Amino acid sequence: MSKKLINFLFFFSPLLMQAQITVNVILPPAGMVQKDQLWNLALVNNYNTQFEINILFTLQDAVTGQSVLSAGTRSISLGKGLKVLQARDVQPVQYNHAAAGFTGNFLPLGSYLACYTISRIQGDGTETLANECVRLNISPLSPPLLNTPADKSVINSTYPQFTWLPPTPLDMFDNLQYDISVAEVMPGQSPAEAILYNTPKYVSGRLKLPYESYPSTYTKLEAGKTYSWQVTARNGDSYAAATEVWTFRVVNDSVQQTTAVASYIQLKNKQERSGINYITGKELHIKYYAYDPNRTTAIRILDRNKAVLLEQKRDLVYGDNFISLKLDNRFHKGQVYQVEITDLNNNTYTAAFGIQ
Repeated sequence: MSKKLINFLFFFSPLLMQAQITVNVILPPAGMVQKDQLWNLALVNNYNTQFEINILFTLQDAVTGQSVLSAGTRSISLGKGLKVLQARDVQPVQYNHAAAGFTGNFLPLGSYLACYTISRIQGDGTETLANECVRLNISPLSPPLLNTPADKSVINSTYPQFTWLPPTPLDMFDNLQYDISVAEVMPGQSPAEAILYNTPKYVSGRLKLPYESYPSTYTKLEAGKTYSWQVTARNGDSYAAATEVWTFRVVNDSVQQTTAVASYIQLKNKQERSGINYITGKELHIKYYAYDPNRTTAIRILDRNKAVLLEQKRDLVYGDNFISLKLDNRFHKGQVYQVEITDLNNNTYTAAFGIQ
């Protein structure tokens, strides 16, 4: 702040001398802004008189012109020359919130016009000495970022799950939603061109959570083809930011694997109700989607009395895991068993099965 002020005074001091009261607003050009930062001001009094002043502040939406926030300060002494103000110099400040989202310490995302009126206090009235307005843009520190499938990765599933990281910090948003688009990349196209010009294979909007599964009701993605995907984050009408465009390719043998997936039992969160799955023979095939990073974990099979009959450790990866377990002579026809996996957040995923 001090460096900005010195530069301001050096270049504009001739202009300052022409005006009786001048105001310089020292605000961040972009990024997060706290309410206290609205009071970083430099006032220059070219009169030979000391004034008692107050400062009225209004914040307007730059698009609609609507007033969203206003405030007024206490009486402040302004002598001849330069006076640098910060939040502590103008307290107490009384704020009036004219729109939702302005009651917190940080201002919401958007583009605003911040206006200041310097008034001289004279008895029961005031006299306006100066007005100044500046444009204020507030944007996140980080836009949304794609996570999985990784860029240029090769995946096995023809029905992948997409995950991404929200823009930060999250407390700047009050209505955060996402749009996702997936398109095939044609020969000679860039990933961005595929998203922009090709008919999407899948598109969905107004998503509240930073992940989305390619629906099983859609035509499966084709083996050997390359697909691009992109996510756009929105906060009402005040903010929209798109991620980079990433690509992934489905491996050539995934078609055969997808057919086999039908025989895999899906492990679900323990809170979800599911029926009993019946298998033939002594080999159990399970499908488990891991949200944890790659790690080794235990897979347990319990009998109806919750006693552990079998426990095996397997290396699991983030995303879909297809696991086969051989059952020994402790497992019998007509009995119901429980297979389960517990993740790093202590959530248990389970499925019940019997042997025909």
